[in-house]
Amino acid sequence: MACSLDLACSFICWASRSHSVGRSPDHLSMRQATIYPRRLELSDAGKIAMHCTHREIAMLELRDDDNACAWGECAPLTGVHRESIADAIEGLRFWSALCASMMPLGIPSADYAISTAELQRRNMLQPAAAHIRIATFVHASVAEVERLSEARAFDGVASVKMKIGRLGVREERRVLDALLCALDDGARVRLDGNRKMSLDACVELMQGIEPSRVEYLEDPIASPFELATLASRTGMRIALDETLLEWMRGEGVPDALAFAPCVTAHVVRLSCVGRIELALRHAKLTRNHGVHAICSTAYESNFSLRVAAIVASQMDPANVVAHGLGTSEMYAHDFVAPLVVARGVMEVQPLPVLDRTSIGADE
Repeated sequence: MACSLDLACSFICWASRSHSVGRSPDHLSMRQATIYPRRLELSDAGKIAMHCTHREIAMLELRDDDNACAWGECAPLTGVHRESIADAIEGLRFWSALCASMMPLGIPSADYAISTAELQRRNMLQPAAAHIRIATFVHASVAEVERLSEARAFDGVASVKMKIGRLGVREERRVLDALLCALDDGARVRLDGNRKMSLDACVELMQGIEPSRVEYLEDPIASPFELATLASRTGMRIALDETLLEWMRGEGVPDALAFAPCVTAHVVRLSCVGRIELALRHAKLTRNHGVHAICSTAYESNFSLRVAAIVASQMDPANVVAHGLGTSEMYAHDFVAPLVVARGVMEVQPLPVLDRTSIGADE
């Protein structure tokens, strides 16, 4: 069902000047914005990744006076986003009431939903390439590595991402050794610690591992100011995720750290950055500094994965790097079918046509 009045049911407002082809620049388009809260059940993989059983999201529908509609997904995740789903819905309500179609709210997950719908409405979310490379995601357990290996899920894959800092150094080293043995010779791992490790623990985990087998260590340690030391002690490259967001927010991370010689990649989580335009602008900036921009999500639905695949193709039209979009099986019953992935390559397609029935709003 659509959101009740106290949670921003349905709003009709005058939009900013239309950018539609063939219309006068003085034309003002009537637009209705409707918010549909949804509660999605997670799959077993999703429960492990998100540490919960369900995900609260809100789908934003924009409908013009010519009845054309566009959609965006708002799904802040505890521990990743600072805002709650209630905060985000209130932000969408505020935005809709003020008709501020191009004004950032400062609530990233809500800004991301607005930006997705606005760009779709303006026909600017179109694939720039037919395929993108993606990193395969593996949960940190020897049994999971063996299962994926037997299923030949690693065949032809160039990049595999694994979380670290969860199980203790000894157990994670067992998993990491099993994973490296299961991968093709040219494949490399991305190890994401979400700042959960100490410098010494991370160095211990990496001891004896050939640096050429590790694509990067992604913000693994608590202090970003020790990342250069970590790179020096392990011989491995660094990717920024949480540290990147702090730099983008102006929260005390200097340019010299964000673009340090040891930094090889910036992980751009779209719904944490906010407006998609900012993510695309940042990708251009990173290229100027010789740093890769890795497009990523925060375990949103397959609708947002399809959005992210398009954005990744625009960020990286030459298909240079694998993006962090290997999370299509997080929900027990997703309302959008996943994109086809084979041998570490994902097809990129135009966004699907949605309506209130297809997203389950009538349930």
